Amino acid sequence: MKGKTFLISLLIIAISWGGNLWFYQSKQLEEPIFLEHYYGGAGVFELYYLTNREDSSHVMSVEFSDGTTLHAKSDYYGFHSESPAYGPDVQSRSTHYLLKKAGFDEQQMRELEVDHEGEATIHFNDGKTVTADIGTVEFSKLREGNGLFRQQSSSSSSNGRSFRSYTVKEDVKIESMSSPFPEVQDDVKMKLYTPSIGTTGTPDGGGPRTYTKEMDEEWSRVAGAPLEKIDFPIEMKQGDRIRLTMQEKPDAIRAYSYEIDLTGTTKNGTPFTQPFLVSNHPQFTPEQMELLIERRGSQ
Repeated sequence: MKGKTFLISLLIIAISWGGNLWFYQSKQLEEPIFLEHYYGGAGVFELYYLTNREDSSHVMSVEFSDGTTLHAKSDYYGFHSESPAYGPDVQSRSTHYLLKKAGFDEQQMRELEVDHEGEATIHFNDGKTVTADIGTVEFSKLREGNGLFRQQSSSSSSNGRSFRSYTVKEDVKIESMSSPFPEVQDDVKMKLYTPSIGTTGTPDGGGPRTYTKEMDEEWSRVAGAPLEKIDFPIEMKQGDRIRLTMQEKPDAIRAYSYEIDLTGTTKNGTPFTQPFLVSNHPQFTPEQMELLIERRGSQ
């Protein structure tokens, strides 16, 4: 009787072990899954991808659709870790997956005038090559400052909220705002604050306490008006604050770094353009990783 019970116990253990092994194997990716990127030449280009938790390889280079090739910055791999899950390129991790990134030099992208759309060929240090749609990657020329806006502060939070704030040095009229990637606004809500815009939230545009508070405030109470509801032009006086607050939606799984352009004229009629950086640094939850696999795993 004891022998029979022992055999039954071994059978249960074997079935359980086999089931766990099957489940583990079923969760493994055949190859890395790359996020959809919207890079407009603002800052370092960071290429994000999801891979298996035990995958210790990293991106070495990317061949873009325009024929240019860039090598990843070596300082992303300067710190060695025995565990792939804790390497310097890892942004977030789950039981089965790692979200990793590779960085590419901004100046090199300008020199090569990278202009990419769609599929790229990505080479890894272990000899693996993956062809994947990585989105849109474009270089941009260096801009000269207009001397009209003085940056006050900027901040970002793990809840997907960020802001940038400036003070104008003289009277200006803002006549329009434009984005090179309007489709990203499906993922990001934005509000613009100036004293002349009808607004909820904090009427003074905020000091440090205001900014800290509004990073966790309900979106309806954040100072400013949604971009789509702003009536241009916007009149601003010398010393006025202007602030762009952004809130990424929970199901957003894209990577982006680009600039929104504010265009207008000074008091004497001189035209100007002022960029506002819009960027994120994805750090996915396990649920977002599964969503990425669902949306882009078949590509």
